[in-house]
Amino acid sequence: MKRTNKLTLVACAVLLFLASCETKPKEQKIYIATTNDMHANIDNFPKMAALIDSLRNVHPNLLLFSAGDNRSGNPINDRYTEPSKPMYELMNAVGFDLSCFGNHEWDGGPLALRNVLNWADFPFVCANVTFDDTLQMSNAHPYVTFERNGLKIGVIGGIQLGENGQPDFHPKNAGGSHFVPLNEVLQQYIDELNDCNAIFLLSHCGYEEDRETAAQFPQLAAIFGGHSHTLVEEKQLVDSVMITQAGSKVKFVTLSTFTFVNGKLADKEMQQLSVLDYPKKDEKISAMVKQYNSDPYFSTVVTYNKSAVESYESLGCLMTDAVRATTGADLAFQNPGGVRFDTLSVRPVTIKDLFALDPFDNEIIQFTLTGEEIIRLMKSCYITDGGPIYCSGCSYSYTDQDGEMADIKVTLANGKPLGMKAKYKVMMNSYMSSVFEYEHDDPGQSIFRTSNDIMLEFLSKNPEIDYGNVTRVIEQ
Repeated sequence: MKRTNKLTLVACAVLLFLASCETKPKEQKIYIATTNDMHANIDNFPKMAALIDSLRNVHPNLLLFSAGDNRSGNPINDRYTEPSKPMYELMNAVGFDLSCFGNHEWDGGPLALRNVLNWADFPFVCANVTFDDTLQMSNAHPYVTFERNGLKIGVIGGIQLGENGQPDFHPKNAGGSHFVPLNEVLQQYIDELNDCNAIFLLSHCGYEEDRETAAQFPQLAAIFGGHSHTLVEEKQLVDSVMITQAGSKVKFVTLSTFTFVNGKLADKEMQQLSVLDYPKKDEKISAMVKQYNSDPYFSTVVTYNKSAVESYESLGCLMTDAVRATTGADLAFQNPGGVRFDTLSVRPVTIKDLFALDPFDNEIIQFTLTGEEIIRLMKSCYITDGGPIYCSGCSYSYTDQDGEMADIKVTLANGKPLGMKAKYKVMMNSYMSSVFEYEHDDPGQSIFRTSNDIMLEFLSKNPEIDYGNVTRVIEQ
């Protein structure tokens, strides 16, 4: 055979081999672990750290994200010498890659938020907030990108806004932070990330709003959500957008797997992993948590609880009773979102329990309100805070009509009905007085005492409490 023919055969063989290589699909995977609404539950971090380590052993390029509300819920963290520092030292030690802002990131005000950004070894993303330059929030970005396994992904952040145009925090804490609805800016950043193999949204907007966002922006590969504390146990798709959320308080971690073929996203899956059921703990993280929990002040006993309290309303009754008894008010009210403790078992109640019940410690504001204005307050709370208001000095019934409170019938503690024209001395916290919109004449006046200060005084006079079966609200 002539040399040229041999060369031709060799060249053909090489071309056939190359062609077969080109036609064979190239499969790549990206693994992302997410959690949300941790609310400073540092006691679950040793197990979470061990779980994340086990995932990294299998998937070395694993990404770990938080969908916001990293603080507010545990006084060990929130009332630390440098508030929130324990959470961020733990998050750094576990190896978080990214977080978005939750509304409670603002609970300490903008300067405390800047401290958080400086402590974190990872960036924060939020596309619908901007900050005054003087705040120097240099670790906050609309989005970030990551490269894993030869793929580039973009992650945009977003936060919910209430009717007042701000997230659900005390308005006084906003200073220098400016918000716009997420759907007004999201497309801009999706367009800027058009060179990515996939685009994700790390959202603190709530499950239902995430579903609406997914329907409006099908270019997103997935939305890793928070804010509503929803546990999404099985894969949820809106069109082709996968939506996840891992409950709250570090009880679960969601593992999402994204499969790409020739650089194109071909499949997405998720599974919910229980932190509480994981059999191992990380020793280094356990030692850190033990050290944070060693402050004896938080173990100080303030009262004894006679029967288990497992209802948020019962806890709300305790909080409002404390305010009414201490201030001599006719009525006291508490928004349901301000009651943060899950359960109070039969045992001594400590300072830590008290601050966990009310991590916000707002000022108490005094009003003179008519019965008509009180009804308007109740209706405003139902819409703004997502549930019926808790009370002391009265009980009431109502019906729900298309998400609004109707047919409200209030009975005072003396058995008489609420007088519509009568005036009452009413106490509520400063968050309610600032956020709830309802028609009333009295602008209110601070009594210059905080809710926790009042609670401590009340419990010092009540060495035993029994709120296990206390209810004052009936939905007809």
